[in-house]
Amino acid sequence: YREDTLIKFFEYIKSGESFFVIGAPSSGKTRLMDFLMGDDPDALRTGAKVNRERVKIYYLGADASPKTWLARVDMNRMRSENDWGFHFFELLLHTILLTCHRCEQTEEIEEIQTAIARLDSEVIESKDALKAHRLFEMAVNMLCQSYGIKLCFLFDEFDETYKAMPRELFGQLRAIRDANKYRVSYVLFLRNLPEKLRDPLQNEGFYELISRNMIGIGPYSPQDTYHIIEQLEIRHQYSLSQDKREWLCANSGGHPGLLQALLAIFKEQSHAVTQMGNMNWYAAQEPVKEEFRKLWAGLLEDEKSGLREFARGNQTAMSLATGKLLTAKGLLKETPSGINFFSPLFGIWLLKQ
Repeated sequence: YREDTLIKFFEYIKSGESFFVIGAPSSGKTRLMDFLMGDDPDALRTGAKVNRERVKIYYLGADASPKTWLARVDMNRMRSENDWGFHFFELLLHTILLTCHRCEQTEEIEEIQTAIARLDSEVIESKDALKAHRLFEMAVNMLCQSYGIKLCFLFDEFDETYKAMPRELFGQLRAIRDANKYRVSYVLFLRNLPEKLRDPLQNEGFYELISRNMIGIGPYSPQDTYHIIEQLEIRHQYSLSQDKREWLCANSGGHPGLLQALLAIFKEQSHAVTQMGNMNWYAAQEPVKEEFRKLWAGLLEDEKSGLREFARGNQTAMSLATGKLLTAKGLLKETPSGINFFSPLFGIWLLKQ
């Protein structure tokens, strides 16, 4: 699953580099995060045993995996009106504690867990921003330098935080990384480029850390698309013929949200099968239009204008930078016949806007 993306992802992890992952709305960033963390939604739903280390072991090997921690930071757990300095670093400290709970419980892990829990309690009781920063820094130094652990913080849906977070916190994150070079890294999951979200001069040191390393999350590969279709069939208790699977793969372009919208139309509208040759009919269906509206709302103005011109056949009106970004997000893709939309339905929908 997402092997083309994860090969590069873990190359950065191995080298201790910080980077950002960019994708359009409903492109599957959260599902990718779940997969990385070993939180298989189908296994969790059925109660099957989950091996949380399986992805790391596959890419890093059995020896390096236990010493490489992926710490998923859920910014929704921090209220926006609260004091940034205290609550941000307490959240990161608590995230490390949660990551301990996910590890195989050995004597060393229990020792680390006890120490981190004590620091976190001390921070919560103090409600002091400086103390939160210092004790988080102490925890990171302990893990990296005393226990030889590589810490990678994964910041999901980070666009709004990236725009709003005080510049000094970015500087403090950079300083903690520099004190533990190649043992601490940050991964930002974004919808738009960092420089479009915030002037790089406002957080220059941190921006320099991530700006050269980008991974684009586009639609699924054909192999992954067929795998996801099989999962959806089981989940919705709805069987498809092979020709319908091929049609879904081709016309969804592997886009996760569109794939589910088209499957819902197949399941809920009995005459949908007779319309399989009518792309205009499918492009006019509300579930499809809703997916495209969500996708459109998450794009920058220069991306929107570039796509409009592309739909009209005027490819030269789009800047190289915009074309590169749309290709990274998978909204445009290279085919044997040239550059095309990821799905023919998107082009039809776009011409009607």
